[in-house]
Amino acid sequence: MTSIEASNTQRGSGRIDGVDLLRGVAIFFVLMNHVNMRLLGAEVHYTDGLPKQLVSSLVWNGQFGVQIFFAVSGFLITATTLRRWGSLSRVSLRGFYLMRFARIVPLLLSLLAVLSLLHFAHVKYFVVSAKTGGLGRALFAALTFHVNVLEARSGYLPGSWDILWSLSVEEIFYLFFPLVARFLGRGKMLIVLLLGLVVMGPFARTVLTHGNEVWKEYSYLGGMDAIALGCLTALLLSRFRFSRRAVWILAIVGPALLILILGFSIRLKFGVWLEAVWI
Repeated sequence: MTSIEASNTQRGSGRIDGVDLLRGVAIFFVLMNHVNMRLLGAEVHYTDGLPKQLVSSLVWNGQFGVQIFFAVSGFLITATTLRRWGSLSRVSLRGFYLMRFARIVPLLLSLLAVLSLLHFAHVKYFVVSAKTGGLGRALFAALTFHVNVLEARSGYLPGSWDILWSLSVEEIFYLFFPLVARFLGRGKMLIVLLLGLVVMGPFARTVLTHGNEVWKEYSYLGGMDAIALGCLTALLLSRFRFSRRAVWILAIVGPALLILILGFSIRLKFGVWLEAVWI
């Protein structure tokens, strides 16, 4: 039993406070990002006169929020799989896919039904344009989890459809996760594969985009590194028990890194640019 699991057992709850806190942070940044874009689209210049770093930290960290969601998702899915079946190699394919189906499909179908009605009613900001393939193409992309591919090729869908790009990345990962876990979960190959995804993530968001700004943020590999990192964290916690001192160190270092990345992004980017120029 890991230190985290022991703590949860003592509280009599299956929830992890740190994970809920990360979810809250992610929700805040994603919502602020979308609210900001809607206000800017309405030409409400509410950020005039505010420090650039403050504005950047509050309303332009939506992508980081999504990455946090991905990491949390990978952690929880892996931890749940270990708890249900004991090890990744013993995962039930039927059980795993039924669990994902029950969690995703009913809500997804309900959302698509509402969005389709709003499209047919010609409600502003909900009509899927012919430029992106129309309603039928958007529905097909949503149901087959490639909204990100459609937008990279044809342009952005309305905001209420655009959010499904992250679901596309997540569900493609989980389409293969139980299969890979079943056959590679006993040895170290699964760890190697997950580490490979973590390494490929930064390349997927830069050199592999070939100048496509949408694919820079929405690519499969560009999001799967965070999911893989969450999976690795769950595997680490399942095999090692951290001392109280180590937990306290991580509890300090983790938030400090989050504050540095989310709160000082402009200075960090300038520092990287300055280093590149001098080198």
